[in-house]
Amino acid sequence: MKVVSVFDARQLPSYAFQHHNPLWWGIVGLVVIEAVVFSSLVASFFYLQTNFPNWPPDGVKPPELLKPTIATLILVLSAAPMYWGDSAIKEGRTFPLKLGPLISIGLAVIFLAMKVEEYRDIGFSWHTHAYGSIVWTIAGFHSAHVIAVILKTIIVTILAWRTFFYEKRRIGVTVNGLYWYFVVIIWIPLYVTIYWSSHLLSK
Repeated sequence: MKVVSVFDARQLPSYAFQHHNPLWWGIVGLVVIEAVVFSSLVASFFYLQTNFPNWPPDGVKPPELLKPTIATLILVLSAAPMYWGDSAIKEGRTFPLKLGPLISIGLAVIFLAMKVEEYRDIGFSWHTHAYGSIVWTIAGFHSAHVIAVILKTIIVTILAWRTFFYEKRRIGVTVNGLYWYFVVIIWIPLYVTIYWSSHLLSK
């Protein structure tokens, strides 16, 4: 009679959660690559500005500051509940991980909705002129990252509600949190570039 042994995955060593895990280094590498891309876009904005006598071009007013600033604060605020959930699971507390990402997703959706409203009435398209091209590229590229991290976080949240994560199995939570913080932090120099520099450098 053949005996079939049942292997319990929980017996595997826990390389856990941060720099000991290849997934951690993978997300760090991705963040570095994307930070270079965003830096190139910012550099392109200022390079184009030096090659045009008027920036923004004639007929284009510098962008409004109030609503984009509120949207930026909302996005920055979204990092707090994400951190709450990430910190809690390290201590074995699962409820904050079920609720925190949901709050973060809601705030990120509000941020996206405000961007859609803003760019719907912005008055120029990506092909109107160089200023329009770089502004739409920066805003669109970052918005795509916000959408991507929302989708990732939905998956993490579903798994959290199914009690998949605990203090020794949380690498998915860790890397998702790292990427969320990156998407939030990288928006700050982009926001300064698009909005404040357009006012300060306008000719």
